Amino acid sequence: MTFGKNRPPLVPDPGQQVRLVSEDGSYIDGFRAVSGPLTTETGGIIIRVAIEEEYRDSKREGRRAVSMAWPADRVEVFVPWYKWQRWFTR
Repeated sequence: MTFGKNRPPLVPDPGQQVRLVSEDGSYIDGFRAVSGPLTTETGGIIIRVAIEEEYRDSKREGRRAVSMAWPADRVEVFVPWYKWQRWFTR
């Protein structure tokens, strides 16, 4: 789902690079979304994420990636700067 024609998606698709936001507000890079949004038993919304290396290894070996649940409101789709440059310079 995108928030405009050239803006990054608000919700990651499986396989997209994501940045996790920790409780203190700092960013943690190097993760991939393994699932789309999922609802927990308590009604929270999570996204399953895996570290880059585990994601690549699992794809190569044809298995599911070992992943962890992360709150969806603290997951951001990672878009490299060069994609944003085109958007800002229009």
